Amino acid sequence: MNRSPQQCPVCDEALRVSELSCTACRTRLCGDFPPPPLARLSAEHQSFIETFVRCRGVIRDMERMLGISYPTVRAKLDSAVNALEATLADTAAPENPRRRTILRQVEEGSLTASEAAHLLAEL
Repeated sequence: MNRSPQQCPVCDEALRVSELSCTACRTRLCGDFPPPPLARLSAEHQSFIETFVRCRGVIRDMERMLGISYPTVRAKLDSAVNALEATLADTAAPENPRRRTILRQVEEGSLTASEAAHLLAEL
């Protein structure tokens, strides 16, 4: 599967698409276009999900196609689902600088967990 690069080769931060163009009329759109959640998964998870869809979710077919046992298919499926859920959680709510500060204060010990929970609930 051909994948676009996801990480900067210099600093290893996530890359973002900044321009889209139409090959027919040559229109260009410039902006900040985040990749879709599935594109942010590892190549291994993407490949597994692609196979899962092609097998229409039939685990028996997955076993045959991948040459692995049922428990291994289930473990890989659980891993892919967890990775996707984490990706979706990251995109659901943009990082709040105040949230980051509160969590750092808990880590440093200057704020208790209950105080942090109260402050986070107010955000």
